[in-house]
Amino acid sequence: MMGDECWTMTGSADWDARSLRLNFEFNVEYYSQELAQTCLEYIERKLEQTQPVTLKHLERRPLPIKI
Repeated sequence: MMGDECWTMTGSADWDARSLRLNFEFNVEYYSQELAQTCLEYIERKLEQTQPVTLKHLERRPLPIKI
């Protein structure tokens, strides 16, 4: 998660009581402009590699993958 140009958060927890207390998941907050910039560049590179998923595309998927 990115909040602005210097705050980021990484981790595995959903924001609910079960994830935070019972599943032993956690998040880490960072206050670093350098890390935020690195994360933003990574996200932008990944977005360049994406393709839109249409309903037609989803309908062509095999049933086991849909499930």
